[in-house]
Amino acid sequence: MKALLARLTAALFSLLMLALPAYAGQLDDYYLSQFSAQSNQNQLQKAVLSLASDGGESPHCGTPLKHKLRQDWDKLEPATQKVLAKQLAAPVLSGPESTLWSPTGKFKIHYTISGADAVPSIPWVQTVAQTFDDVAAAYTARGWRLAPTVAGAPYDVYMLDLAPQRLYGQTTTAQSIPSAGFSNAYGSYMEIDNNFTDALYGPYTATQSLQITAAHEYHHAIQYGYNVFFDIWYAEATSSWHEDELYDGVNQIYNYLPGWFNNSTLALDTATSTTTGGGYGRWIFNRYLAEQHGTAFIRTAWEKLAPMNSPGGNADIPMAPVLDNLLISTPYSTSLGSDFSGFVKRVYLRDWTSHVADISIIHPYSPSATLSSYPATSSITLAHYSFAFFKFTPSATVSTLNLNLSKTSAIRTALFKKSGNSTPTEITANSDGSYTVSGFGSLNPATDEIVLMVVNSSSADNHQASFNTGGSAPAVAEPVISAGGGGGGSSGCFIATAAYGSYLHPQVRLLRNFRDQHLLTNAPGRAFVALYYSLSPPLAEFIAGNELLRAMTRLALLPFIAAVAHPALAAVALLLLFGGSYRLFRRRTQLCESSS
Repeated sequence: MKALLARLTAALFSLLMLALPAYAGQLDDYYLSQFSAQSNQNQLQKAVLSLASDGGESPHCGTPLKHKLRQDWDKLEPATQKVLAKQLAAPVLSGPESTLWSPTGKFKIHYTISGADAVPSIPWVQTVAQTFDDVAAAYTARGWRLAPTVAGAPYDVYMLDLAPQRLYGQTTTAQSIPSAGFSNAYGSYMEIDNNFTDALYGPYTATQSLQITAAHEYHHAIQYGYNVFFDIWYAEATSSWHEDELYDGVNQIYNYLPGWFNNSTLALDTATSTTTGGGYGRWIFNRYLAEQHGTAFIRTAWEKLAPMNSPGGNADIPMAPVLDNLLISTPYSTSLGSDFSGFVKRVYLRDWTSHVADISIIHPYSPSATLSSYPATSSITLAHYSFAFFKFTPSATVSTLNLNLSKTSAIRTALFKKSGNSTPTEITANSDGSYTVSGFGSLNPATDEIVLMVVNSSSADNHQASFNTGGSAPAVAEPVISAGGGGGGSSGCFIATAAYGSYLHPQVRLLRNFRDQHLLTNAPGRAFVALYYSLSPPLAEFIAGNELLRAMTRLALLPFIAAVAHPALAAVALLLLFGGSYRLFRRRTQLCESSS
């Protein structure tokens, strides 16, 4: 018995130790680790509940992290602020600094010829200066307001070795520079890699990498000049979109599309990530908006954002409602839901009307499931402004495919038929919303397909659709909508966000992923999430205002976070706990029986 209790204690202790970084890892630790400034973190903590960004390719732009650091600055401890102050200050180069003004005088390039940040040559610095002049001229021609500077001084661009950080560039906000119609305008400065010759930037040439970086980062500078409270996912979508608008031949941004299309059930405004396509991959939605309403629509959206104020607490202004309000108005007379549904159709049909020479390199749709055994039944729960495709492989045993659906109010569907290399056609729905595919059994399973598109066209999470090819589709229930329950990128993890200080915190992300990948995939889980959404917002607001309650909440979340991060060890601990309790119960029962 003692040995069993010892094993149980060891398992529980290990689980607790693995979870301790989640308790200690508040917002301070998040930013310290992200900026590689945390020197005393041991290897066990780094390996467990990793505080690093998503695995895989690192973001090519450092602006999102700098943007959030400025936003969360007042929430950080004084000691953390002291360590990270250099991240919001102009960089210091590795050698004596020299400067070169661009031919138009709009840019001041800071460089050095010694140390890690050394530039390859002075002519390269001149190329950098000319490229930024070209970018500014292109944005001026498109009607954009150029980045503001104090007293009209040239804009500062610093050339550093950013390859170790896996960054092309980053733009950091500086001081407030308000003007009429732009009350929340801020100045900024920019850092770009000193040579773009490291393998990280391949297979593109140094000049190509410079061009797309200048187009991308300078638009971030422009964005700060419109409104410092911009929603970072749309900032990245806009800067990335402009890369191909200004330098169409590079095409690096197409690498971001698999991340989105392979994770299409994530919301349009999900957190920026090259792995999931958050922010970066969303550039192609801007392409659709530009094809539908003209390229000036993107600028108009930022002009609509310009006079708006933060919703509170230094928070960013959610961009999805801004886009929706703009699209509803004249002359567009549509909605974000309608345009998003149209965009998803275009993802499958591939009938893009601009940059047609590049259609072949646009990543194809990615089905959430491929069905080949019939009758088939399935269901899906979607986040706000997200989508999924279901592919039906033809079968000779099913002459006619009858597809019956059940869906909540915001779900939009379409069914497509594709034969070989022919252009796909959309199948008209029956009056009851079902679909009938005649001749399904005669289609070639090797070359032909039937594809169902399912879109959540609303700002609310947890809209559902179900279908059945052999009878009535399972019933679905309308989602419970609560204040703050959808949109804005926080995705409703209210209590964890209040406890850790930011929805970007790794432990909040861990819980959010558990919700999306496990709870929302089944009816009991969805019911629990709906109940949580209805009860947690006022409790989270109360917790957020009290540091003691935040600490107690983090402590209370420890076991659950550890279990989510280490399910196998948690299962062992539970088995040992159950086994120990059972053996203790039996022992006491035997003692009682023997004494009687």
